[in-house]
Amino acid sequence: MIPIRRGARGFSRGSLAKEMRKTEKGKKYGGEQREERIRQIVAAAAALYDAQGYDAVTFSKIGREVDFSRINLYNYFRCKEDIFLLILQEDIGRMVEDARGSFTSPAESLDVFAAAWGAFLLRHQRMLALFSIVNTIILRGASDEAHEAFRAGIYRNFRQLGESVRIALPWMDETLSTAFVDFENSYAMTLYPASIEYKEAQHITIFSHAGYGTRCFLPQYVAYLKVILRGLQA
Repeated sequence: MIPIRRGARGFSRGSLAKEMRKTEKGKKYGGEQREERIRQIVAAAAALYDAQGYDAVTFSKIGREVDFSRINLYNYFRCKEDIFLLILQEDIGRMVEDARGSFTSPAESLDVFAAAWGAFLLRHQRMLALFSIVNTIILRGASDEAHEAFRAGIYRNFRQLGESVRIALPWMDETLSTAFVDFENSYAMTLYPASIEYKEAQHITIFSHAGYGTRCFLPQYVAYLKVILRGLQA
């Protein structure tokens, strides 16, 4: 074995090992600190969104909330859209966990399941609101890296939702449950932004007497779910 001698860095065998341990500890601490900073940034952006809406959220406002300069934020995120993809991903994850806790046994009937699924989905209105603009607004400014990570994440999440569907509806196989999640998601993303629930959450004036007016999300959505379910069961 070639002995380690003091050289330009001035490390003996023992001091080199000690320095390596310090370096690894520093890397770990730095990684943990970075993750904590990211959590703070995401939480601040989500709170601003809840209070002011998507368009009002800027890097400068987020920075003030976490005591960061706008420039420092670029060390963590390339753009506002990347932050919102992470917010949406976390909201979808919470929805999946809710589904696991809510659908733990076979449903009594299709009607009972449809009503329960509609009520479950409406518990996640921020997710519905952000998902409804993800393709038309958020992804237009997002980085490719964040976009790819988001797509991979929702693929996993939707498969997990399918597992909950199959517990509640044992007659479904994976193909049918995947189709159901795709269908119900597509309709929800179309219906929710036009609903009373969305407009109330976004502080949009509702003119119920004008034209078609604005209708509640749940009755329309549940009625559509029943059509989907009976079609898949046929």
